[in-house]
Amino acid sequence: MDDIKRSYRSMALQYHPDVCHDPSLKEERTRMFVKVNAAYETLSNPMLRAEYDCELGLKSRIMSNVGVSEDEKWSRRWQEQVGGLKMRSRTRMGQKGGSWGNRMRTQNMKNQS
Repeated sequence: MDDIKRSYRSMALQYHPDVCHDPSLKEERTRMFVKVNAAYETLSNPMLRAEYDCELGLKSRIMSNVGVSEDEKWSRRWQEQVGGLKMRSRTRMGQKGGSWGNRMRTQNMKNQS
């Protein structure tokens, strides 16, 4: 895990768009930075890493799920996905100034005054 973290940090510094001073390379560096982030998210999450390893054939599905029932595996995956959706929703809510209902209530209050 330490090797992954070290590699991620060095590549993130290398490809970060703010570090690139050449405008012609900025778009390419941004794409690479996004790919590096996606790779780090996959490799730093044990469940996603196990799935990735299985897809590459590095581990058999049987070995990566030893002692884990099928229901527990799906439950973990579901919880992970719900957590990701909640995090994205909170981020969007903060950027938009709250939920749709909250914005409508605020607008109605302004119209009534």
